[in-house]
Amino acid sequence: MFIAAWAGGLVGLRGAFQGERQLVDYRPRLTTQIYSTERHPDGEPTHTLIGQVYKENRQLVRLRDIPRELQQATIAIEDHRFWKHRGISPRDMLRAAWVNLRGGTMRQGASTLTQQLVRNIWLSHERTWDRKLKEILLSIEVERRFSKQEILEMYLNEVYYGHGAYGIGTAARTLFGKQPAELTLGEVTLLAGLPRAPAYYSPFNYPDHAKKRRQEVLAAMQREGYITSRQAEAAADEQIQSRLQPEAQAVGIVARHAPYFTHLVIRVLCQQYGVDRVYEGGWRVYTTLDKRIQEIAEDELTGQVEELRKQRRIKGNLVGQGALACVDVHTGDVLAMVGGVGPYEEIQYNRAHPGPPGYGRQPGSSFKPYVWAAGLESGYGPNSVFSADPLAIRVGRDIWQPKNYSAGQSGNYTLRRALADSVNLVAVRLLQKIGAKKVVGYAARMLDIPEQRLAEVPALALGVSNLSPLEQASGYACFASGGLRARRRFFTRIENHRGEVIVDNPLQVTRVLRPATALSMISMLKTVVTSGTGTTAQIRGVAAGGKTGTTQDGRDAWWVGFTPDLSAAVWVGNNDNKPMRSSSGRRFCAPVWQKFMKRVTEMLQCGGEFPKGKGVVATRPDEVGEEEEEEDEGVVRPICTASGRRATAYCPQTTDEFFAAGEDLPGPCTMHRKVATPAGSRPGDSGEQPGPPAERTIRVTICQDSGKLATPFCPQTREIEVPVGSAPTGSCDLHTPPAPPPQPTAPSDAGPGERQEAEPGDQPVIEPTRRDESVNELP
Repeated sequence: MFIAAWAGGLVGLRGAFQGERQLVDYRPRLTTQIYSTERHPDGEPTHTLIGQVYKENRQLVRLRDIPRELQQATIAIEDHRFWKHRGISPRDMLRAAWVNLRGGTMRQGASTLTQQLVRNIWLSHERTWDRKLKEILLSIEVERRFSKQEILEMYLNEVYYGHGAYGIGTAARTLFGKQPAELTLGEVTLLAGLPRAPAYYSPFNYPDHAKKRRQEVLAAMQREGYITSRQAEAAADEQIQSRLQPEAQAVGIVARHAPYFTHLVIRVLCQQYGVDRVYEGGWRVYTTLDKRIQEIAEDELTGQVEELRKQRRIKGNLVGQGALACVDVHTGDVLAMVGGVGPYEEIQYNRAHPGPPGYGRQPGSSFKPYVWAAGLESGYGPNSVFSADPLAIRVGRDIWQPKNYSAGQSGNYTLRRALADSVNLVAVRLLQKIGAKKVVGYAARMLDIPEQRLAEVPALALGVSNLSPLEQASGYACFASGGLRARRRFFTRIENHRGEVIVDNPLQVTRVLRPATALSMISMLKTVVTSGTGTTAQIRGVAAGGKTGTTQDGRDAWWVGFTPDLSAAVWVGNNDNKPMRSSSGRRFCAPVWQKFMKRVTEMLQCGGEFPKGKGVVATRPDEVGEEEEEEDEGVVRPICTASGRRATAYCPQTTDEFFAAGEDLPGPCTMHRKVATPAGSRPGDSGEQPGPPAERTIRVTICQDSGKLATPFCPQTREIEVPVGSAPTGSCDLHTPPAPPPQPTAPSDAGPGERQEAEPGDQPVIEPTRRDESVNELP
């Protein structure tokens, strides 16, 4: 009735003890409520309370919604002359004063409801004569300014009932899980007796004290004529303990559902609007989370992680973990978020979107689509051809030699096939061609993160910069939407306690890719699902695209995928970053995504389609073409490992070497040449009568110290000319590359004879390695 006058603004009271003045504004500390938003086919949303945050857990209730019996019980036990006095009761004050004078201290207060209200709002609870005088004067002023109904309403919403419950609305829900209007007489009288000493009369901690106090309230009501003796007897027989709700925490955050999402929303709100406004404002925050989708996500991820723990593929005791995040492709709304598997109170860390300083885990090959997108924006097309042959890159003073997962991944690949098969060396070459800076720019815009988060190094192509599942889900949504990025949205609007919209959070859409690029990326990522490393993500009747990812030694497994309507990312790994057993995104994560997405699309009756149109037409030559021009920063050329010279078609072993711009290239290898076959001979025949062969010579480069064939690590070499067949056969073993710094090795969970399985091409190199090092990357 009078909530607006009490809670919303200025309560200007004349302080007679200091003359005419205005007291400070009073605004009660209210509980902020957080709601989910469930979307239905008819377009009408529903909302579910998923969390609360408060300093004082209080929900305002109008006097007309408070049962008359509760009002009467409160007056009968706390201030039976409430309707008659003017804020103070002189008779009771004289009695209390006589007791206090005899004792020499303030022992009794004889406070009316009005005095209690004044003390709770504006004064302290110290027992001094000065405070008591202020209380009396302010109480008289309050009675002059407000009606009895207004004062009673303010009191019932302000008073503390124990267990973190401020006001009768929160107390009714905290103790009995009801609205005040639903309370029985037995419950009403128990609540009315609590404000005198909430801890002492707590029905949770001292049920006998609570029962005795309830009896006193019933007797007072009967004495005042509010109830009959029969009503009092029936209320006294009501069972209370069996009706009590589980005891709630006294202050802070209560996450009823989706705890990782709820805490993240609160963090975002506090960053944008300040802690005090969030914890005390009494807001109603309508979030984007769909509780039904959230429950499906929790169910599917929990089942998979628990099974992997049981199989000892990941560690047990809550160390082996998983995370899932799902967003709406077109709005950026976060629909579900699972930050871990197990009791939230024990794990808490949000792996779905942890924020700084870690930001997440390495994405491995699930980062490659961002490289491909930047390549298509730079003039390449799905059918552009790149080499998957060995590659060496100079990084500072080091030589980095990334590897494909399988030796069979060699030769030339189209970008489409290389992405489907997750070929590492194609990814690295593509990044080298267009430049790491360009990849960083496109990826950061799609992921909606600062560019500083992504390292401008060649290994970026293999996913060495940490990302969260939520960021990945948002990034891949840019493909499904046709190149548009809808900024991640956690809530749509905020209302105050009166239901007035105070914050509207509209869509924010930005184009980050050309439509043609997005269409080609959709096509290529669909190939990953239909015939690449992501076949376990196929859903009958649902178009989908995505990419696997598995990092070095199988420490992280990923699947990030999308349909025309939804984009979701799944991650599995160990908290301590130790390797998993036989891990891969295809086996650990894609099945979770497939089951989750199948159930959600059926429930939401999704029927969206991918954008239509033409894809990218390449305007740049293939990377393996003869017309390839030297890049400003340098070139990579194959070098014969035996002679150290530029490799020819006859060199049995080669490696790719980086040469800076302007650096002289070595001449062609003269050690390995085509052997001439005399006319008329057959392979395997000498073709001539035995006799001395014609004298031929070749020039080779040898190490001056060892006399063997020189390697790139020999400090002094020289060229010599020797007869064919007389050249040294072994490479120098005197000069070897510096040993890499020792790396800590984790005890393997694999048993005897077991190997770390993986998919082709999915394991990134974390640091540049020396020339003799190699690290395979799994899909």
